[in-house]
Amino acid sequence: MLSIEEMEKNADFLIENLPGKDVPGSAKIKVRYKNLVNFAKCFGITDPKYVGSEEEGIVACHAYANAYTIKSLYTLVPGARLNQDGQERMLVKDPRMILHAGNKYNWENCVDVKPGDKLIATAKWGKVWLVESNMMLFAELITTIKNQNDETICNVVVTTGIRRGGY
Repeated sequence: MLSIEEMEKNADFLIENLPGKDVPGSAKIKVRYKNLVNFAKCFGITDPKYVGSEEEGIVACHAYANAYTIKSLYTLVPGARLNQDGQERMLVKDPRMILHAGNKYNWENCVDVKPGDKLIATAKWGKVWLVESNMMLFAELITTIKNQNDETICNVVVTTGIRRGGY
């Protein structure tokens, strides 16, 4: 386990260096009809627009954004690397320390998600801060999800927490 001083040093480095930087890589999500319907039904949605037959051309309910947002978080963040004091290091020292802390969705000027879509999520770092009372580091991932036609389907600010010793 890292000392408090090491965690504070790492947190200061991340607060100073992450905001505005691209998160390397992308997360890919294939959208399946069955998953869209099951996701809508688990929320009690009965509107045929979301749970109708495949031939009717359903679209994803907005709650489905949770599926691709979470996959994006847990795909992009654990592999992120950066240089600190001349040495490459993993952003997250232990992926088990990553917590999903919240989402802010924006569907303005976005198209619907449909069965068969191939989604690609990319992100850049937003605000980063430390809660010193429990040494929890928080970071915003400003995430854009596009379909195979390069159309934006959702913009999400994902807040993630990295528990004590994980950064």
